[in-house]
Order: sequence, then C-alpha cells, then structure tokens
Amino acid sequence: MPQYFIPAENMRGGDFFAGPDESSHIARAARARAGDEIEIFDGKGGRYSAVIKSVTGDAVTGTVKEALPSPEYKTKITLCFAVVARPALEDILAHCTEAGVDVFQPVMASRVQFDLFSDWDRRTGRLGQVVLAAAKQCGRGLLPVVRKPEKLDDLLSAGGPAVFASADGLLPDEAAKAVAGKTDIKLFVGPEGGFTKGELGFAREKGAVFMNLGLYTLRAESACLAASSALLTRLG
Repeated sequence: MPQYFIPAENMRGGDFFAGPDESSHIARAARARAGDEIEIFDGKGGRYSAVIKSVTGDAVTGTVKEALPSPEYKTKITLCFAVVARPALEDILAHCTEAGVDVFQPVMASRVQFDLFSDWDRRTGRLGQVVLAAAKQCGRGLLPVVRKPEKLDDLLSAGGPAVFASADGLLPDEAAKAVAGKTDIKLFVGPEGGFTKGELGFAREKGAVFMNLGLYTLRAESACLAASSALLTRLG
C-alpha cells in the first residue's frame, strides 16, 4: 500500500487533511474515495493507518486510526558525497533514502567537476521532492535532510567518526568493526577520479577508516548506495 505525506501540523484531534499536491495525488492519481484506507507519514518518524472521510476538489480529509511501525537504523549516516551531475545526484538521494541514510551532505573537493554553490537555492526544492518521493515509495517515516554543499576539509576538521570508500580500504566487515558503537558516522564517497592523495592523507590524519567496496570501479551513485548499505546492514 502506498503512503502519503501529511505534515504533523496537518493532523489534529485524530483527523488529518492533505495539502494540495498530496490531495491531488490521492484523489486523481490513486483515485481514492471516501471510506478507503490509506497509510500516511509525517516525515518525522511517524507512520499511521488512516481512513479517508472526504474527497472534494483538491482537498482530502480523513481519520487517523493507529500508529504503524516506523523502523530506523540506530546508526545515523551522514553521506558526504562528491558533487555530481543532476541525474546521478537524484539517483543518490533516491536510492540512499531507501537504504536508510539520515543526512545528505554534498562535498566540494579538488576533482569535483560540478558547482552546486552558485544555484543551490534554486535546486533545493527539486532535491527535496526526490527525497520525499523515495520515502513515500519505501515506506519510511523519517525524511532525510539535504544540506548545503561544504568543503571536504571543513567536514573533516569538524571531527567525528569518518569512513572513506576506497579501493585500498578494509573489507566492509572490518571497517564496520572499526566504527562499531559510534552512532553518528560521516561516510565519504569521492568524485570521478577519486579524492586526491593530499585529501586522503588529511583524512588519515583525522583518523578516518577506509572501506573497500569490491573488485571493480563503481559509479558515484552505485558507490554511495553500496557503501551506505554495507555500513547500515552491519551496524544496525
């Protein structure tokens, strides 16, 4: 059953009302009617079963019935990925939302070929839509955060456990053991051509763990998904 996004402020006294976009989706795309059962979520971790009371124009209202399971990994991953072109960027957001990433942190590094700084404000709406669509599809109750791009050195200097996807790294089991017990981890995936020697050396100075993702070279979007899944399925 698909789920629909209803912000927490749109749930009052056991009832809910959907915004214009979601109402249109429920009424027109899904062709739902009064009396139909649906699943809704608030983006903050809450998921509920609900029954539609009315469908009028672009307004859908209903009754919230009961809370549904909304599992999340105890390990919180901030995916620090080198900025990529739009199709790959949207794939990263969609697939890694499904994998369980909590925060998306675009990274500016030496070999990054694309600039998100100059038109970030224009892009944020579309990127939020991608994350929302992925959360709706996979049944997740919590919407990940998409942060403004930051420089690699600044992210490393801020401290905290860090894992770098790297061909010369540990196997995933060993990398996971190295950060076991840490609940907030920055996971770094590099640009085409990888991070520079200087960047990797700085990461080692800061105590980063390096993790191997297999025998072959992965595209950025594939590496982000593989690395996120490798850590979350092992650390829980």
